[in-house]
Amino acid sequence: MRFEQRIEVPADAASVWAFLWDVERLARCLPGCQEAREVEPGERYSVVTEERVGPFRARFEMDVRVVERVAGRLVRLRAEGRDRKLAASTRVELEVALEEGSEGGTALSMMADIVVMGKIAGLGQSVIKRKAQDVVTRFAQAMASELGGRVAGG
Repeated sequence: MRFEQRIEVPADAASVWAFLWDVERLARCLPGCQEAREVEPGERYSVVTEERVGPFRARFEMDVRVVERVAGRLVRLRAEGRDRKLAASTRVELEVALEEGSEGGTALSMMADIVVMGKIAGLGQSVIKRKAQDVVTRFAQAMASELGGRVAGG
């Protein structure tokens, strides 16, 4: 499942770039984030998220790796995780690109590709897609709020 969001913020690109690497601030924006820590700064992170999906409470222990970085412009991440209790797993590929915003500041274009497997996937694609879209939207809204901006088109 692929999702896209665009955020416009009044901050300059350098400030937004610094925000993206501030694990504590970024973790506050991630819905359901219980824990986030650097394993290898700038390269690898450990994240624990917990969200209700239908009748299940999913707790994913995620290994997040930076797969591409163009300083001040683009970051691509790959996250893989498991919920051992539910025998479920997820894989997320996230791309965040920075560019000049329409009103001066900075625009963040986010693309997330999310795959969910295991018991939770049995809920059906429509339930999974709705939940994934909700998480991506709340993440974008929280980032926009943290940076003093807004989700484009909203």
